[in-house]
Amino acid sequence: MISSDTMISGAPAPVKSESTVSSVSRMLKNSLLISVRDSVLLNLASVNLLLQVFYIGLFLGGFFLYPALMGQPCHTQAEFNAFYNQQGNKAILIVVALTLQFFGTFISNFLLLTLDSEIIRVWNGQKAEFRRGWRTAASHFWSLVTWSLLITPVNIAWVVSMCIVIPVLTRDKTVNPFRMLWRSILLLLKIWKEFLLGIVGMMVILYWLFCLVFGSNAIFTFISRQCPPLIAWILLSIGIIFSLLALCFCYLFCNCYLCGQYIKASEGVEPEPEAAELA
Repeated sequence: MISSDTMISGAPAPVKSESTVSSVSRMLKNSLLISVRDSVLLNLASVNLLLQVFYIGLFLGGFFLYPALMGQPCHTQAEFNAFYNQQGNKAILIVVALTLQFFGTFISNFLLLTLDSEIIRVWNGQKAEFRRGWRTAASHFWSLVTWSLLITPVNIAWVVSMCIVIPVLTRDKTVNPFRMLWRSILLLLKIWKEFLLGIVGMMVILYWLFCLVFGSNAIFTFISRQCPPLIAWILLSIGIIFSLLALCFCYLFCNCYLCGQYIKASEGVEPEPEAAELA
């Protein structure tokens, strides 16, 4: 297999013909295996989600604090609407919102690259390292800047980043965002059947995980109502922690599958994580 530090050039390698269902099933199983067994990747996924949630919190907090900073504090929805509908504030708001959206997009892509680069290494039989993922993302700084600038006006473009572009950036340091997109589309065309079928498979797995989490939280909530306040808070805290861990696991699992399909499309060989010595 090609080393995870090797740049890919030329046309994508041909993918070996095989039953699509069996290939996708095996890839989903191996993605679950990596997600469960590699603690470093789970830590990376957890930090990524926490930092993204923190940034979103700052973004929303800034929306409510901005009128007060401008000397016009707002306390009701009507006051907020009146403030932001002022002509001068509208122009400023658009500039500020686009700037913050760019930073949010960049941060999201940067964090995603830290995770995907280590996932690909694990798929290729290496051990994941927490700090190395951050160093890899930092080495692609300008590529991430140009790609984030291109997709900032499109609110749902982060899905495109997650699915096809960021895995390509783990090996390609081009700063041309259109080349990134074109290269990603070429790879996606090689595995479009596996990609779509895998999305369906992931949705089924995530549905059952959601049912497990929702059912567990319902049980925790029911029991906590019958307990003293201290025990109730402990039970609710356990339920929240369990939900957050499940969210991080789902995030990691989805990215493991997408990176596995990227390796198959780019190298023409399905990776085998069972042979890797996982952390």
